Amino acid sequence: MTWRLSDFRGVAGLTVLRDGPFEMTGKLWTRLDGAFVPVRDPRYMEEANRRPNIAAVVTTPALADAVDERLALGAAERPEDVHSEVHAVLAEARDQVLQRQPTRIDTSAVIDPGATVSPYGANIGARVRIGANVVIAPGVEIAHDCVLHPGVVLGVPGFNRGIVGGRRRNFASIGGVRLMPFVELLAHTCVARALFGGDTTVGEEVVTDNLVYIAHDARIGRRAELCALANILGRAEIGEDAYIGPSAVILNGVTVGRAARVSVGSVVTRDVPPGKTVTGNFALPHDRFISHLRAIARDDG
Repeated sequence: MTWRLSDFRGVAGLTVLRDGPFEMTGKLWTRLDGAFVPVRDPRYMEEANRRPNIAAVVTTPALADAVDERLALGAAERPEDVHSEVHAVLAEARDQVLQRQPTRIDTSAVIDPGATVSPYGANIGARVRIGANVVIAPGVEIAHDCVLHPGVVLGVPGFNRGIVGGRRRNFASIGGVRLMPFVELLAHTCVARALFGGDTTVGEEVVTDNLVYIAHDARIGRRAELCALANILGRAEIGEDAYIGPSAVILNGVTVGRAARVSVGSVVTRDVPPGKTVTGNFALPHDRFISHLRAIARDDG
């Protein structure tokens, strides 16, 4: 659906300085085209101007002159509040679209009577097995031969806050969740919907242990293994054949390369190159971490 900035004139104090179309709300990191983004900090204006997927910007009156002329432009004292209010409208419109799409379930799928599947907006493929107390929300697509063990939840909102109707609220999520073929999610794995559009994606043959959380817009590569209590935060990308150890945390936007390994309890704050192992809080290359521990042991001795 296409919107125009003038559709929201006056919302949260929005003044439309240059009208134009946009497709979706987003942030600077949003990969999808036609995004409407808020920019309050002048340090990020250059990035907003150069990103071809951005179609419209709301910023403060003081920064309005710095916005590229190709972009639709709005101004408000609190750009982030405008963005939150616009997003709420788009989220409601998206839900109405999903409500017009009856859920499709392949006849070969086996679903426990205790599972809850949205009556609209979901798609469940051939030979999928769904256990007790599984919850599948609108916007979820499950490819063939996936297995969901008891308590798995797919399609919950991601954790993002904004001011809507004058109150601090969690953003509604507009995107979806997509499981590729032969994914197996053990008990109480939780996967959040993408925030602004597109999908949180779990690749073919991925296996998660119990109590894994995969946040909004994350991408899990084929055959990756996620151990118990792993926490994959928003926009993180886990490469093919990567291993995420028990209780590890992968921070927002971090990429873990192909066949890389994250040791138990590690907190990963920067990209991990393919094939490397990182350890610790905050995580370091494994050999450096071991050398550091040995140095501490020598000092203690």
